[in-house]
Amino acid sequence: MDDDLRNRLFDPRAADGLVLSRRPPSRSAVADVVSDVVWHEVVVLLRWAAAGTRRTPDLDAGRWWRLAAGCADLLRRLPGLSDELEEPWRALDPLEIPAGTGEHWVEQVCRRLELLLRARTPPPLAVLAAEVDALGAAAVGALADASPWPAAGAR
Repeated sequence: MDDDLRNRLFDPRAADGLVLSRRPPSRSAVADVVSDVVWHEVVVLLRWAAAGTRRTPDLDAGRWWRLAAGCADLLRRLPGLSDELEEPWRALDPLEIPAGTGEHWVEQVCRRLELLLRARTPPPLAVLAAEVDALGAAAVGALADASPWPAAGAR
């Protein structure tokens, strides 16, 4: 995540500007509210992903846990929000899990979410859902990487 976005995420006025900039042009009040809710949640998720913990294990674990839980909560709500927009909902196939650590994967997904946040037109909510799902999975991966417990099948 670049420093400009990181600064904007943690500045309340700039973060509000990011959320409001995602509103679709010439749509209903419902579309504006749904857009604000969805993109506010994305900004919150990106904040959790970018939060500095100074590599404190307990804080890192809490951050990854909170990020995964936030992704799950937004994923649970997205089909209903899509329905409010009368946007067809179809779940997309999960994105491929790249090689590397969970933390590296979080960074990759955050870059893709950053592109969606800055895109000229907002993506369909199903496309956003696939990225949010990938971010949650990456957060779980980062949490698992930091766990002292051996992974299933490991010796």
